[in-house]
Amino acid sequence: MTGLILTNASAIDRSKTDFYPTPNEVTQALLNFLNIEEGATIWEPACGDGKMAKVLLSNGKYNIVASDLYDMGYGTAGIDFLSATKPKGLDWIITNPPFAISEDFIRKCFDHNCNFAMLLKSQYWHSKKRFDLFEMRKPKYVLPLTWRPDFLSGAKGGAPTMEVLWTVW
Repeated sequence: MTGLILTNASAIDRSKTDFYPTPNEVTQALLNFLNIEEGATIWEPACGDGKMAKVLLSNGKYNIVASDLYDMGYGTAGIDFLSATKPKGLDWIITNPPFAISEDFIRKCFDHNCNFAMLLKSQYWHSKKRFDLFEMRKPKYVLPLTWRPDFLSGAKGGAPTMEVLWTVW
């Protein structure tokens, strides 16, 4: 649930841990689109304060594994997704990765060889440097949100400026 940067934010404004809690409606929109089988095991490897994992749990039909490198008060802290082993019986990885290492998260998901969905900035795939990543294993869906989520819960005032999309493999 980390990794989103406001387009008007400077490096000074960014969270040291790249932590920006994902609003509940963003996760619910993905679940409303996907048809994830009841009983599926879903790993949220950048769970932060648990906002995304709690939405997954509230849908009542999944086994959730929640972890994060940092202790933000939810899940198992101290787990580095980029070096962690795949949980037994894993069906899905769903997360908002830290933006600075989002490409590493995607590549690690390729290694885990399961379904996965990443919340990314809407311009994420517009970068020439990510063309090879996109071509390596093309996503099944690229799902833009039709609203701008508020990742700062109104803390900075004004309207949210970040446009995001779900990319699903």
